[in-house]
Amino acid sequence: MRYFRLMTDERVQHRVEPASLSPLQIESIMSDHRSQTEDSPLFLTVHTDSQTVFPDFLEFPVPLVSDPMKELLEKVVPGLEWKAAILTDFQRARQEVYWVPRPPRLDCLSSQTEWHPNHTLKHLVLQYGNIESPIFRIAGLMEPYVYIDLAVAECLLRRPFIGVRVQRVEMATKEE
Repeated sequence: MRYFRLMTDERVQHRVEPASLSPLQIESIMSDHRSQTEDSPLFLTVHTDSQTVFPDFLEFPVPLVSDPMKELLEKVVPGLEWKAAILTDFQRARQEVYWVPRPPRLDCLSSQTEWHPNHTLKHLVLQYGNIESPIFRIAGLMEPYVYIDLAVAECLLRRPFIGVRVQRVEMATKEE
């Protein structure tokens, strides 16, 4: 099976850019642990102008998916957990609803994965074999990246979504 990292298409000009979050905030949002604030949406401040584009996928500060893309992913992967995120431009009184996917974290890193000295990812290599979830995050990574299998990638790329790109992830060989 082939796997891909879901990414923002950098070629989309004038795309909205939410305010950044701290690593602790990101971990709390993406965490599998449930809290009392589970039902409360995440509010992110943005600044827009007449040329601002709201793409269907934003990678930073956390993965954010538009309503139409969420609807498709729910059909492909029923039961996937989501957290609402409201992108708000206070100056223009505009709000857009996005969703933070909260896929399961899987322990699927190969020993061939390379790291920078600060423990951030340098070169990702997944373990050989099938991964049981079509959408997942990788346990042990600091980065909140979302990974998808080939079927989900094909499903997304067949639709007219804006700002969605996939990057193939290397798989370890059987001999590892």
